[in-house]
Amino acid sequence: MRIWIIIDGEKTGPFDIAQVARRIESGELSGEHHGWSEGMKEWQPLSSMPQFVDAFAIRKESTAPTVQPPSAESEISGPPVPMTAMLLRRFFARWFDMAIWSSLFMSVLVLSGADLKNLLMNFGFNYSMMLVWIILEASMMHLWRTTPGKALLGIRVRSADEGNLSLGRSLLRSLRVYLMGMGMSHVILMPLCHAFSWWFVRKHGAALWDGPAVTRLEFRPLAPWRWLVYVIVLFLIVNAAGMILEPVSRELIKELFPNNPELLPK
Repeated sequence: MRIWIIIDGEKTGPFDIAQVARRIESGELSGEHHGWSEGMKEWQPLSSMPQFVDAFAIRKESTAPTVQPPSAESEISGPPVPMTAMLLRRFFARWFDMAIWSSLFMSVLVLSGADLKNLLMNFGFNYSMMLVWIILEASMMHLWRTTPGKALLGIRVRSADEGNLSLGRSLLRSLRVYLMGMGMSHVILMPLCHAFSWWFVRKHGAALWDGPAVTRLEFRPLAPWRWLVYVIVLFLIVNAAGMILEPVSRELIKELFPNNPELLPK
């Protein structure tokens, strides 16, 4: 079928249907241009000719404004989290992980028959326990972008390019957290490192072990039930571990404080 078209008041053509369709799709011809082919009684707008319905549909799609879908971060993060709330969530997520890990780790040792009392008196035991945790935490961050405490409080860590952290970068991050954020679990260094890290994040917007060019944190809206689950899970696991570790605790207290029997757990 051949088509004639009126352009600028003049009849042009004939054209193949495919030629006209391409010119419609490119925007060269509009629906207001009139066309005619053999068998038609009169000239008609191209938009009313059934041969070009698909061409105009393609043209409409190509000129429609592009609506960007919401990014993963905007879907997850919701409104910006206030700095203090963000820091508290990070702090409690970290301590949830540490409490759960140390309780489970030592409970497993006791149940397996290990001499936990002598292990606790060993200077390197705590560092060995934390080394295992660093590896576990880094693996979870690499695979799932989160840890149990972070997942419960709606925190995820990703790389600056939106992907998962590499295993090497996850290990380096976990090691930095242990050294600079936890003070290697030292009774004096730990509160000092906590205080300094708190100040540093409030001043610079990122922790010593994070940075906008390396890692980014996502904070999901936090429903009240998450805090309830946080408290219940922490209470159950720590108390269960306390019952398992009570005999060891009694022996340690007797050796360390022989003149203070009131310190023994009731």
